[in-house]
Amino acid sequence: PPPPPPVSLTVSPSSSQVFEGQSVSLSCEEDDSSAGWTLRRNTTRETRTQCGPDWGRPAGPSCNISFMLSRHSGVYWCESREGATSTSINITVPGKTRLGGQD
Repeated sequence: PPPPPPVSLTVSPSSSQVFEGQSVSLSCEEDDSSAGWTLRRNTTRETRTQCGPDWGRPAGPSCNISFMLSRHSGVYWCESREGATSTSINITVPGKTRLGGQD
């Protein structure tokens, strides 16, 4: 089997279903250290943007998003300076406006 990625992305609270207004903490946890890992995401509006001024608040190896919105839905992953990547996590934030059984 392929070796596991050198870093794992941990989401707290640990659920791929996040609700609007919730705060989420994402951390890149490496076996020996968390040096040099950047949290990135792809959403419908942006590609490979990193935690920072536009979204999220870096806190050491973690990135805190204090108020999730539906536009924060997307794929999140950790990336090293060398270009190694963690497994990605898909986070879905349903908008408040959609009621009923629509997907």
